[in-house]
Amino acid sequence: MKKLLIKTILLSLFFSGLMTAYSQSDTVDTLNIQEVVVTASKSMQSAGNTTQMVDVISSKQAELMVEGNNNLSELLMYTPGTAISTLSRNDANWGTYAGIGPKYATWMLQGLPVDGFIDPMSLDMSIIDRIEVQRGPASVLYPNYLSQDFAGNQSPLAGTVNLIIKERIERQETRVSSSYGTFNTLNNQIYHQNSRSNLNYFAGINYEISDYTDYGTDGSWLNMKKDPEYSKLKSYAGLTWYYGDQSKNKVTVFVQNTNQTGDAGRVYRGFHHNYTTVNLNQSAQITDRLVFSSGFGIRVYDRSWQSSHFNVIDSLDANEGVKQVIVPVDAHLVYTKGIQTLTVGVDYQNATYTTFTDPLLGYFLKGNESSAYQYGVYAQDELKLGQFIVRGGLRYNFIKNKIALISGGQPGEPQTDYSRLLWSAGIKYHFSEKLNVFANAGNSFLTPGLKSMGGTLTMADKGVPGKNGQLPNPDLKPESGLAIDLGAKLIFGHFSASVRGFRMMIDDAIVENRVSENPSQSQSVNAGNTESTGVELELNHKLNAQWQWFANATYLNTKVNNDLDQDQQGMEVPFAPDFVANAGITWTSTFGLTLFPAVNYTGTYYDSSSKSGRKSFTPGLLVNFFAQQEIVTTKSIQLDLFGQFYNLTDNRYEMPWQFQNTGLSMMVGFKISFL
Repeated sequence: MKKLLIKTILLSLFFSGLMTAYSQSDTVDTLNIQEVVVTASKSMQSAGNTTQMVDVISSKQAELMVEGNNNLSELLMYTPGTAISTLSRNDANWGTYAGIGPKYATWMLQGLPVDGFIDPMSLDMSIIDRIEVQRGPASVLYPNYLSQDFAGNQSPLAGTVNLIIKERIERQETRVSSSYGTFNTLNNQIYHQNSRSNLNYFAGINYEISDYTDYGTDGSWLNMKKDPEYSKLKSYAGLTWYYGDQSKNKVTVFVQNTNQTGDAGRVYRGFHHNYTTVNLNQSAQITDRLVFSSGFGIRVYDRSWQSSHFNVIDSLDANEGVKQVIVPVDAHLVYTKGIQTLTVGVDYQNATYTTFTDPLLGYFLKGNESSAYQYGVYAQDELKLGQFIVRGGLRYNFIKNKIALISGGQPGEPQTDYSRLLWSAGIKYHFSEKLNVFANAGNSFLTPGLKSMGGTLTMADKGVPGKNGQLPNPDLKPESGLAIDLGAKLIFGHFSASVRGFRMMIDDAIVENRVSENPSQSQSVNAGNTESTGVELELNHKLNAQWQWFANATYLNTKVNNDLDQDQQGMEVPFAPDFVANAGITWTSTFGLTLFPAVNYTGTYYDSSSKSGRKSFTPGLLVNFFAQQEIVTTKSIQLDLFGQFYNLTDNRYEMPWQFQNTGLSMMVGFKISFL
């Protein structure tokens, strides 16, 4: 009855919106020239010319969104098919994409992969021109990411998120902002951008300190005795040099370092994380029809923390940490002639991963140590045949893992390699400028990460008080997946409505199961075959220059099929909610006031596929509100006052691993721009 009621409400909302739309004027399924889509095809084109669904979040839109945990993943909260679950300001997002877990949508920076768990915490919003979110399989043009930490390697089976860096600077600007809010949080930012002849550049610093607050549930293993203080320093710079034909030839360089220190709320629970991100991209027009693009990146993830024994008087057990260095490379050619766009390319990744422990005995112990590399060769062809758009592509992937140590000992299988042929295809048909239908399909292949195999604990630590972390599972098998989607989009003037159905199927899916709560322990397991079936409904309407609104909802049905383990048979996929809905409205006044209230509803999900050991969570309603007022606006200076209000209903819902939402928080401040 509940599911039937939800479906009825959604269909009523969808079709009532369609009736409203008939009063609007005609338009074409394209974006503004500033909002070109490159993610779906690695070439600039409008969203109407791609078979996949692509959402574009501009930097202007992103400024209105409230990030309660200062995590870029929260900017995706209002996109269909996405459920965000950021554990705290200093912990990653464990939400799900298309109902199939947190690691099945990759993140990229200017087309090169980054870590979907770490980099949204690290990268600063000021560097971003726009965010392109491709919904649906993307495993041909884009590779897996060889992250070994958190949930391990990441695959673009459910889609990919591409952060596009600012390149062409339209005007000189120096911006200073400061804000203060809940938990004694102080955030100061300095940003400068300019252009000189063919050179465009920007640089900035973001520094934040906070006393923060207890983000654990009652009796949590976090055992906080005081406010968990932290400080974050983000420093970044980027430049783009245009040469020759300045609209087609460019070189972009970007560097960011994030230094994050603090404690987890008690003595001997300090941490120090240092993240460095480097991107070098270039694009050159070889002929009128041929464009060559390439990219090179460096990602350094250096994390360390204290491990302590909680008692009447805390005692320090050890200093622990992990260091990853990942180098992604990509080079591709795009050939365009009339109705055809052909993309061919190669990519490569090299990754090293080391965990360590200093048990205060005067020597250094390594836990896990490994290296891996992968290369891929890919090709995709797109044809625009009248009202049809047809797309097809192939990728050959080769992956080699070399394991030197696992849980401090010699591995049973020190070297393993895999190779797979992947494919992707899509079709789109324009019935008219108002209506199009589309379908896409593709597969993926994902190897287990070393953290999943080696853990951060030993099996002897299972259930031992104070031993919080991940138990090993060296017998994990790789997983393979298949994704399909089918949908339609209607556009009437400034109103659009879309529906997309999708199905994701994973063989030997690796999921994270909670083994115990106190101590907090988890373990990666192969959960047999898992599947996710979903339907997304989306409405967008710009009423006029002052008013616009959106609403969307996603219904999900996930299932684990494991005949060998009846404890998992028929259970839901961990971290995948059964229902997600969003709505928001933007009002911009003629006197410089901007208001953006938005709501998110997330239904029930579970932290494990184990029937006997799982726990359910229902976050429910989250209400955020942004307000900004222009105070001074001249040709040379602009002063704005703003307020960001997170979780207005003070909904302190519980999350996995005994975390909880910290409730109502706010930041108020000013932003002054010298133009």
